[in-house]
Formats: sequence, structure tokens, C-alpha cells
Amino acid sequence: MRAAVWHGAGDVRVEERPEPSALDPGEVLVEVHLAAICGTDVAEYRDGPHMIPVARPHRLTGRQAPIILGHEYVGRVLAVGEGVDAVHVGDRVCGDSCLRCHRCRWCRRGEYNLCRLGASVGLHADGAFANRLVVPAYVLESVPEAVEDRWAAVTEPLAVGLHAIDQGGLRAGDAVVVMGYGMIGAAAACMARAAGAGQVLVLESLPSRRDLALRMGATEAFDANDERVRREVLRRTGSIGADLVIDCTGSPGAFPLAVELSRRGGTVALCGIAHRPASVDLDRLVYFERRVVGVLGYRFDHQRVLGLMADGRVNPEPLLGEVIDLDRIVPDGFERTLRDPRAPLRVLVAPSPA
Repeated sequence: MRAAVWHGAGDVRVEERPEPSALDPGEVLVEVHLAAICGTDVAEYRDGPHMIPVARPHRLTGRQAPIILGHEYVGRVLAVGEGVDAVHVGDRVCGDSCLRCHRCRWCRRGEYNLCRLGASVGLHADGAFANRLVVPAYVLESVPEAVEDRWAAVTEPLAVGLHAIDQGGLRAGDAVVVMGYGMIGAAAACMARAAGAGQVLVLESLPSRRDLALRMGATEAFDANDERVRREVLRRTGSIGADLVIDCTGSPGAFPLAVELSRRGGTVALCGIAHRPASVDLDRLVYFERRVVGVLGYRFDHQRVLGLMADGRVNPEPLLGEVIDLDRIVPDGFERTLRDPRAPLRVLVAPSPA
């Protein structure tokens, strides 16, 4: 089968890999229809490894580079291993990417995204940029007929946005600020609207993405580099500030602004991963009882997202680009995403014929 395999930074090769053979108990073989290129995939291509194990095998999966990338996907079940009854041959499915141990304190509490041995499909085990994918049955969700493949392929990043508003404690009528309008910022904004936010104000430096945010239903979109942005947000919120600020930038410099944009008693939810320290005056948190919460992935959110798409409350189509062939994943996928500011937030990949 054909697969896009990460060998190192700047070195993703579309190459022949053996077809999956016998399934272990609990495993499922999926024929991949579409897979989406995530920002994590692009980062691993640009200057990884960040998450892909290279020096030694991952403790849970036993795998290390080279690894087939891809963890946002939709496909159809071709075969199931012993003991699998949650999905059946012929089912259309999408995937939660979180591989977990099921034994640690966090898994037992249902907080599997915090598993001590946690791993990800497409980073710590082979992923969906291939004709076939083998995953544990527990990561798969059946896709309703009303949700087309293009939409189902991005269920995973939309689930991150849903988890963000849950972690942030959003209530109907709240004023929400979303900082950064990449795919996760777009997902958070969509989910905030679907949950009944009174205002969704977007901060984004790229004009094309500000336009996209407005087309997707944001109340207003501001230039993140404009020094007047704090004043503008305060004006729109009656000089109070936002009930919830969701920072999706991954920039340490954005954190102090996120704090200042939140109201007294408000919440800042951090979705972006900065990899560098951030600095903030802690008095700005204590004196005003602001809350800061981390957001890592999702847990048990995929079916809720599929339901929101099925009933029309969330429509991700404007976020999606054309479908490209797997053989073009490097120039038309990774490279375009890195270099073209007008690239779609999600490039969709169709695996080449076997």
C-alpha cells in the first residue's frame, strides 16, 4: 500500500508499505477515504521531531520513527479483530487519536487524554496517510449518514474546540474571545456559537483568516497586531471584558493579553502549545479572580461533534480545501500550508489507489 512516512524534519516520503495482515484482539482494519493535514503534522515535517519518538520506542505503542503520519480521518471498516462489537464491517467511521493504557489513575477517571502513557495515532503509531489503517476499536466512532466524508474527516480538530469551551465553562450568552484563527481557533469559535455564546470576537493577524472568521459567523474579527485591540474588545463588552478567552496561538506573548481581555472572574483557556515560557503579572490573576485552564485534545467529544454537524448547527465546509492525492501530500499539502497564507485551514488527502 502507499503511505506518507515521516523519516525526519523535511523528509516525508510517499512509499510502499506492506498491507496490514492479521489483526490482534480489539483491533480494526479501516480503509481510509480521506485524511486531513493537521498543524501537528506540519510541525513534525517542518522542524520535528516534537512528538514522534526517534531515540527509543514509545512506552505504550513500542513504535518509533519512521512513522506513517495522519490522525484526522474518515473511512470504512474492512475487518475487525476478536472481541470487537462496537463497530462492524461496512461501518463508516472516524477516529479519536488518543491511544491510552486504560489502567492509570487518569484513564480510570475517564480523563484518558491525560493518560500517563498516552500516545497518538499518526505520531506514536502508524496513521491515516495510507490506504489502510489499523487502530484499536475504542478510538473509532460511527459516522451518521447525514455527515459527509469531508466533514467527518475533521471531527477530531472540531472536538478540540468543543473540549475548549467545556474546559472554559462557557454559558449561553457569554462573550468569548478567540485568539488565533487556525483550525483550532476556528473550531473553538464554531463550538462557542453552537453553544449559544452572545458574542464571538476573533483576534487574528491574517486578513484572509479574519474574513473567514466573519463568514463562519464570528461577531467581529480584529487584527491581532493592532495595539488598540484591547480597547476594542472592552468597547464590545461594555468595558467588562470577555467571560471566556480561548488562546489558540501557541505564542507565549499572547498570554498576558489574554489575561487582560478577560473580565473579573473570567476564564482564560490555553489551547496552543508554546514550547517556551510565558510571563504574566500574577496579581492580574489574583486580584480579579481570573482562572487559567489548560486544554489538551478532548475526551468523549466526537459523537457530540458529529451530532452538531448532523443537525446543521456546525458546518465546517468553509474551512476545508480541495482534495489532493497522497502522492502530492508534500508539495500541495505540507509545503503549501507552510508557505501560502491563503491555504485552507485543512487540506484533505485521498490515499492513492493501492
